[in-house]
Amino acid sequence: MKRTAQETAGRADDVHAARLDGARTRLAEAERALREDQAIVVELPGTAVPAGRTVFAGEGLQLRLGERALFTEGGVDLTIRGPERIALTGGNGVGKSSLLRLMTGDLTPDAGEVRRADGRVAHLSQRLDLLDPDRTVAEALADAAPAMPVAERMNLLARYLFRGSRAHLPVRALSGGERLRATLACVLHAEPAPQLLLLDEPTNNLDLVSVAQLVSALAAYRGAFVVVSHDDRFLADLDITRRLNLTSGRLDEDAVGHGAPPQGDRGSAQ
Repeated sequence: MKRTAQETAGRADDVHAARLDGARTRLAEAERALREDQAIVVELPGTAVPAGRTVFAGEGLQLRLGERALFTEGGVDLTIRGPERIALTGGNGVGKSSLLRLMTGDLTPDAGEVRRADGRVAHLSQRLDLLDPDRTVAEALADAAPAMPVAERMNLLARYLFRGSRAHLPVRALSGGERLRATLACVLHAEPAPQLLLLDEPTNNLDLVSVAQLVSALAAYRGAFVVVSHDDRFLADLDITRRLNLTSGRLDEDAVGHGAPPQGDRGSAQ
C-alpha cells in the first residue's frame, strides 16, 4: 500500500509538472502575442533627410519675456543637420519649450536670425492638442493626408492600433496613449512628411506600453528630431546622437552619455 501510494503521488507530481509547464508555455505565448499586438511597426521613407542637409539654423537667438531676456547676452546658436536625434535638457522654466517654438516659427525672436529648410516642421506639444477634438481619428488622418486612398488610411490606422470601430472614435474620447498614437499617425504620415520633428515632454502621463509604442514609431522616423524630456530611460531607447543642455540662458552641448558641457563666449550648439 505504501509503495502504491508513493507511485500514485509520483504520477500526480509528473502530471502537475506537465500542467505547470503547459501553463507557462501558454502564458509566454499570450504575453508575446500581446506585445506583438501592441507594437507599432511602420515605414517612413518620406521623412528621410540627407546627412549633410541643414534643416534649421539659428544664430544669436534671443527672446524677451517682458523686460527679462530668456537667453544670455548675445543669444544662442543652434544648427540641426540631416537625421540628427537631439535631446534637449534643462531645468523647468529655463526656456526649452520657447526654444522649440522659435524653431517652428510660432515665436519670432527679438534678436538673431533664423533659417529653415523647405521641409515641414512638426511640433508635438506635451498637451497633445494638435488634433481637432471633434474629429474622429479617421477624419483627422484624412485631413492630414487627403491624397491617401481610404483603404490605405484604414490599414495605416490599424498599424497604429486603431482597428475597426476604434478608428471612428472622436479624438476627445481617446485616452492619453491613444491620443499620442493618433497624433503620431497624423503627423508622421502628413503630406508633405515632416523633416524636422519637435517633441515636448512626450512621455508625460503615458504608461509603459504607450512609451514603448512611441519609441517604436520614432525608430522608423528618418528625419531630424529634437525631444525635450527628463526621462533618461526613454532618451536611451531613442539612440540619441546629440545632447543639448539649456541652463542659465546658455545652450551647451554635452557629450552623448557622459562628459561635461564645453564652455565658450556664447551659449551655442553647432
